[in-house]
Amino acid sequence: MNSKCTHFNYSRCAIIIALAIASLIPNAIFAQSNKPISINTHNLSQEYSSSIKHWYYKIGDDSTWTQQNSDSTRWISLQDFPPSTHQPGIQWYRTTVYLEGIQDEYDVLAISADNIVSAFELYWDGQLLLQNGVVANSREKEIPGRLKNMIKLKREMTTPGEHVIAIRLSNFHTKIKRPLGYVSIGYHYDFLYSHTYKGSHFLFVGGGLLFAGLFCIAMFFAGSRHRAYPLFALYCFITLFYQIYPMINLYNTLNIESLKFTNIIIRYGILISQLSLIIFFIYTFELKRKLTLVTISIGLTVLVYWLAVSFGSNFYFLYNELLPIVAGGILIYSIQQKKTGSGVALIGLVVWRLSKRPDLFAGLSPHAMYVYIIGDIVLLFCIVLAIARIINAQTMMLQEIKLRSSRLEVDLLKKNIQPHFILNTLQSIMSWIKKKPENAFQLIEALAEEFKMINRISDKKTIPLHQEIELCNTHLKIMGFRMGSNYELVSDGLCDDEPVPPMIFHTLIENALTHSFKTQESGSIKLSCERKKQATTYHLTNNGSRLKEVAKKSSAEIQEGMGLKYIKARLQESFPGKWKLDYTLDNDQWNVMIVIVH
Repeated sequence: MNSKCTHFNYSRCAIIIALAIASLIPNAIFAQSNKPISINTHNLSQEYSSSIKHWYYKIGDDSTWTQQNSDSTRWISLQDFPPSTHQPGIQWYRTTVYLEGIQDEYDVLAISADNIVSAFELYWDGQLLLQNGVVANSREKEIPGRLKNMIKLKREMTTPGEHVIAIRLSNFHTKIKRPLGYVSIGYHYDFLYSHTYKGSHFLFVGGGLLFAGLFCIAMFFAGSRHRAYPLFALYCFITLFYQIYPMINLYNTLNIESLKFTNIIIRYGILISQLSLIIFFIYTFELKRKLTLVTISIGLTVLVYWLAVSFGSNFYFLYNELLPIVAGGILIYSIQQKKTGSGVALIGLVVWRLSKRPDLFAGLSPHAMYVYIIGDIVLLFCIVLAIARIINAQTMMLQEIKLRSSRLEVDLLKKNIQPHFILNTLQSIMSWIKKKPENAFQLIEALAEEFKMINRISDKKTIPLHQEIELCNTHLKIMGFRMGSNYELVSDGLCDDEPVPPMIFHTLIENALTHSFKTQESGSIKLSCERKKQATTYHLTNNGSRLKEVAKKSSAEIQEGMGLKYIKARLQESFPGKWKLDYTLDNDQWNVMIVIVH
């Protein structure tokens, strides 16, 4: 078969399908011909409720507007011309409902009226079914009703065909522009089942939010004091309110007066919760330029919120998508920076956002609520898992630092008692015994004292500065006897009780004696301290004839020995991320600077 024949077959199939579709159009028109356009249709054979739409409204008050034969064709369409300003006076709303199919013999229809403010009366085919509060033409006479109402319809009232729903309301106690809330019709049992169904969702997700919020508060007060934890707790508690409020409304029918309080939380709560979660991600993953990211996030969120409030629905859509967009961007940036837990948090955010897309799960109705539950729980689980992974990584890092510090501590102790140090010191003692026994006694006494001090402080995280200076002076005394020299430690502006890691200045002085001074060459080492509100800065300087040889070497040839590695490990252990160590050789003088941030 050639390509031309194949093309002809496809064309013929397309024509047949088009004719079949066209043949169905007249039937569809004929099937709808007995019902007017823009009418609410509810099938009595279906199990689920349907929302009542296509309302028409009119300002004024006339008792004949309840009747089924009353003409409302000249009323204003709520869909085409919604109220743009608050209308406090008495107003009427009417619509037509077409019932079709066979009614369940074991159940009756009911009408659910939610968030109709402030007081209203509901009529079915001219018969008063529900009076919620007292409708009046002044604020003094109006009595607000409840936010949620449900009324059962008698079986004889719900015969197949057209029926008219009329609502008479007044709205003096609120400032809402469109007081008509949500009206739906369905079987009474299905409404009760829906309430239980929704209530279980609110309880389940609310329990997860409460647990996550309390977990973060406990983590904060347990000692970490990480500012990210209260932010996530704030997000959990505000979102918990949005779970509790509709659940209370489901079972306890809140009064209209409660809107004065809840509207404030609803208006600003979402804004605060979104900002809390965004800033939580910024601080949790320790991103660079945190203040800049926080400022941009706050500015962008507030701007979009203002646009949504000022200009309407198009910007509300953007506002609803702002959290996943901004938070997702921050998490992607965190992944690029290889931040622990950021990938898990991004997965939770994506699953949560997809679960809030009703168009993706329309086929699961009415069980789409399970998808919402899964999305909320996955988000909470992933965030808590990310926090746990961060804590685990920090614990492992701390253990590694401790192990490294312990190894360096052992190496340093070995260095101080290594054979050639002991041998040289013993030879010096023997020499002084022959020449000057009292000097030999002083050397033995100084050596024993140094070993005692090292043994006493080596396992401590920090010690007072005066203990460190005492250890340094003892070591200078020993080395002075050994080298036949006179070494002096000159101090300036030191604070005796300032905490420092043990043996960091002792190590620097030992390096100075080894690499700066020749045998029988005396010298001085100066240690000064400058304390400010933000940081404490230590300067250690020394000279010596051997520094001229060191100055001839390139920076690549001057390598860090075990001593400097020990000092850095000790500083990181005692002041993680809040220290700085620099050393230079200028004008034949060795300079070391240690900065400890408060």
